[in-house]
Amino acid sequence: MSYPAYLKQPSDAGHEALRQFIYTPIEEAINLLDSRQQQAHLKLLDFYVPEPLNPYSHWEYRQHPQTAVMFRQIATPNHEMRRVVKLCEKHQLNLLILSFQEDKFISHNSCKHALGRMGFFEGLGRHGGKKIRYSTIINFNQYNGRLMRECQTLRGQPLMKFHHDLLFQEFKQLSANNVVECSDWFIQQRAQTGNLYRAFLKLFLKHAILIETFVLSDSELDFTLTRVLPAFQEIVNAFGIKPLIVNADTEQLEDDDYHLYAANNLPPPEDDDYWLFYPGHLHALAPEDRRIIIR
Repeated sequence: MSYPAYLKQPSDAGHEALRQFIYTPIEEAINLLDSRQQQAHLKLLDFYVPEPLNPYSHWEYRQHPQTAVMFRQIATPNHEMRRVVKLCEKHQLNLLILSFQEDKFISHNSCKHALGRMGFFEGLGRHGGKKIRYSTIINFNQYNGRLMRECQTLRGQPLMKFHHDLLFQEFKQLSANNVVECSDWFIQQRAQTGNLYRAFLKLFLKHAILIETFVLSDSELDFTLTRVLPAFQEIVNAFGIKPLIVNADTEQLEDDDYHLYAANNLPPPEDDDYWLFYPGHLHALAPEDRRIIIR
């Protein structure tokens, strides 16, 4: 069944069917990656891959750990990244974060906005609402529409360096080798193929596993339906197999915040904003704004 057929189903059923169509359970994805990498399937290799994945375009796969890729313009240790790091550790995957410093900083994009106005999770209020301490670390009026690499914090530090330093401080097991700047590849593919998302998703036929959450509601739904899903369907039609994409939200992992919700007889958080928040202990490194808001 193609994705337009899913959209004809009732909303909840259609979204669940789409999730089943797009995502592959992580253990199954790991097994499929191993199987595909051992097959001499030249058709899958007939395209240019980014430099960090070049070793995986040859036949010596056993010399390299299986790799999970996360694409974020800037790598930062928010709740989403914490979950991805834990997921990779649990399943012994090498995490590779592809960054894009030539992308524009757009303040109305929720993910990019959260890089400049960081929300730190401080626990729960007496009625179960999230206590969030915010720090604004960038001048939004000055940098809205500018390239990511041009943005600086209020302290004069490059925004990307600030977040990457925070990432490496929080996760000692990660280093600069885990974050790779891929702007040249993204720009080249967009210019040459006219379809960046198709070129990007093809990488996950046999080179690596993509960890991503495609939003099927609210403001991001149109992007998912018009950009991501058509590219995904084209690849399935062309190769007869799906790109290996894992939804990081689907597996329960040991996490202090989840224990906190359980201790208060509350369901774990499911809203998208939660994944953009940071652990409260990181607030000391970005203390410009000390307001606390309880949601």
